[in-house]
Amino acid sequence: MAKSADDAPDAKAEADATPSTTTSTSSAARSKRSGDPRRRAAVKDAEEAAEAKSRHKVKAQQIGNPGWFVPVMLGLMLIGLVWVVTFYITQEQYPVESWGRWNLGAGFAFILAGFAMTTRWK
Repeated sequence: MAKSADDAPDAKAEADATPSTTTSTSSAARSKRSGDPRRRAAVKDAEEAAEAKSRHKVKAQQIGNPGWFVPVMLGLMLIGLVWVVTFYITQEQYPVESWGRWNLGAGFAFILAGFAMTTRWK
């Protein structure tokens, strides 16, 4: 049986509905805006398949903190401790004589900064 003139556009639309690997992005964009629902459905299925494939890729997950985190945390606590001890041992002359008792505040600020980092330690 011969195809009629009415069947010819349907056959072409079916051929165009199958996604090809060599189609350009402009033809895919035209297919997405096409008035033919089969063509739009084919483009949508291809996009969903590509999205699903990209979602299922296994990504490396960083566990723990960077290598510098623990040394900085402990360093801040030790600097604060040494600052306060130095202040008491030198009878309020060092580390900064003009600060007076504010040296205690500076030492405790270092200690608290190190302690605050412990809350992020993994």
